[in-house]
Amino acid sequence: MNERALLVIGCAIVFASCRSAEETAAPAPPAVTREGLFRQAHQLFLLGERDSADACLREVLAIDPAYPPALRDLASLWYERAGQLSAPEAKIRAQRTAFRYFASLEAQGEREAETYERLCELALGLKDTGGFLLYAKRNAERYPYDRQYYNLGLAYFEAGEYAGCVKSQKEALEKFKASNYVGGFYRQMGRAYMKMDRDQTAERTLAAGVQAVDARLAEVRPRGGEMLKRLQDDKISMLLLLKKLHLIYKAEEKLQKVEQQLKDAGYGK
Repeated sequence: MNERALLVIGCAIVFASCRSAEETAAPAPPAVTREGLFRQAHQLFLLGERDSADACLREVLAIDPAYPPALRDLASLWYERAGQLSAPEAKIRAQRTAFRYFASLEAQGEREAETYERLCELALGLKDTGGFLLYAKRNAERYPYDRQYYNLGLAYFEAGEYAGCVKSQKEALEKFKASNYVGGFYRQMGRAYMKMDRDQTAERTLAAGVQAVDARLAEVRPRGGEMLKRLQDDKISMLLLLKKLHLIYKAEEKLQKVEQQLKDAGYGK
């Protein structure tokens, strides 16, 4: 066999081997995408496989740290976990993690009422008064309703900004005269005045609050419900604050009247 024939045979063998390799090679795996990975993670989340979902969602954030759907699932996952834990240290860690993800979600433009409610709740639980006030302000600005104003007053009080508490609750009383939070507005103002050493103003505010709650109770009592209990609790809280003031200043007549009101309200029975 001549040299040319040998060359042709050699090329044919190489070509055949290359073709065989091409035919038997496994197809390339599909590229991992943010969306595809999130779909898997979200499915795990819905199935209740929390640990696997958490790990998978973190992989999504490794691709895109600002991806809202992954932040939303992680925030919800850790919020639910915090609610299920009883060990204090583990609960706090879960609350901090949930707060971090909700805060990241809000920073990416999430403005849902639930997001602000969760941020306020978690900040209050973590005793993060600055965070509580920040998100309570944003919540009230975006959703200017009675509950949001009540939480704003509480946030000001917890942060030690008593003048801000009074101002916000006065605004609330002007805006929501028929609100079932009316007792809470007066109660928070009264507490703030007491912290500011304005006891006489606190006394007048709390007394006006009791009257306002009595008027509101007359309207809602026939319907009953959760808000009836809120009004009753606010009334008792204000009466107890008034009792404290009357004891300090030895106002016996006023003290007897308040004690009778507490008895009529069912306190101590």
